[in-house]
Amino acid sequence: MAAPILSFENLGLSQGSHWLFRHIDIHVGQRDRLALIGRNGAGKTTLLKLIGGQIEADEGIRSVQPGARVVTLEQDPDVSAFKTLHDFALAGAFAPPAHEVEAIADQLGIDLSREAATASGGERRRAAIARALASEPDLLLLDEPTNHLDIAAIDWLESWLARYTGAFIVISHDRAFLTRLTRQTLWLDRGQMR
Repeated sequence: MAAPILSFENLGLSQGSHWLFRHIDIHVGQRDRLALIGRNGAGKTTLLKLIGGQIEADEGIRSVQPGARVVTLEQDPDVSAFKTLHDFALAGAFAPPAHEVEAIADQLGIDLSREAATASGGERRRAAIARALASEPDLLLLDEPTNHLDIAAIDWLESWLARYTGAFIVISHDRAFLTRLTRQTLWLDRGQMR
């Protein structure tokens, strides 16, 4: 059995005087397709940020396979620091190749030369998708990926994820999307994972 791409053992995060999560173990295999569900306010996005290493846990050990790329598609990407969506999509130390970003953006029907300050939610989302998918992730963390997308873009994303050879964890309220793409469900309920 292959080692997991990512594991988090005994994960705990406190919020004020109480624990948001405690004693959670997560192991993500190389081709896992996981749905992360729970009520609004249960902490799904926070848990995804912990898994992605964007925030620190108060307890637990996070292990990532050496050389593995963990890429997060945030629910509401912040493009405010960039002049254009193209600048946003190619920013950072681990920026994906420009030709890959541009090819995906073209398939999604987004003009990356659009000014970031005036971009709609759907345009920001498409630019973020192009950036994330072009980054060649081993583990893709998707927070409400279908928000602000039309049917054609959702179909394209589903098709891409169906062919994708890495692992992903997805938060979505789109049950049909989850049913078609995921194989296992992680249910976050009152600080516990079921």
